[in-house]
Amino acid sequence: MSNAAKVLHLCIAPEGGAPLLRSPQDQVKLVKGKGIEGDRKFGQSKTRQINVITQRSYPWFEQSFGRKLKAPGAFGEQVVISDDIDLNWLPVGTKLSLGEAVIEIAYGREPCLHMAGNLGADKAAYFVGHVGVLCRVIKGGVVRVGDRVEVIALQPAQDLS
Repeated sequence: MSNAAKVLHLCIAPEGGAPLLRSPQDQVKLVKGKGIEGDRKFGQSKTRQINVITQRSYPWFEQSFGRKLKAPGAFGEQVVISDDIDLNWLPVGTKLSLGEAVIEIAYGREPCLHMAGNLGADKAAYFVGHVGVLCRVIKGGVVRVGDRVEVIALQPAQDLS
C-alpha cells in the first residue's frame, strides 16, 4: 500500500436532488467541521462530512453486476481517489491531506438497503467494503481534481462522538 494517491473525481449532492444524485465538480471547498461547501449535507454531522472511495469500486461493480455505473458519485460518494491508498485498511483517525485540506477517517461507510435499491441490488451486504469511508474535515481548503492525496498521520482519532 502506498501512502500517496490522486483525486480523480469530486462531486456534491445538490439541494433537492435524488438521494444518490451527485454533481461533478472540478474543485470543491472543504470547511472545517462542516464538509463540502454547497453540498446539501453541509454542516449536518460531526463525523459524516465527506464520503471518500477509491476508484476500484467502479470496476468491482461492473464485474459484480454486469453493468457500468453512469458517473462518479453513483455510490453517493463525494471524493474518488486513485487505488494507490487502500482506505478500507486505514485505522479510524488516520489523517489525509487532499489539496489544501486535511480530513480524518471517522469510520467505514455502512451500505443501506435504500442505496442498494438505487443501484439495482436487493442486498446492502453486497456493498460492504466497496462504498468508502466517512470523514470529517479537520482543516479546510480547496481540493481540485488531480490534487495529491497523502496519508499524513496514522493515529487514533481524538473524538469519535
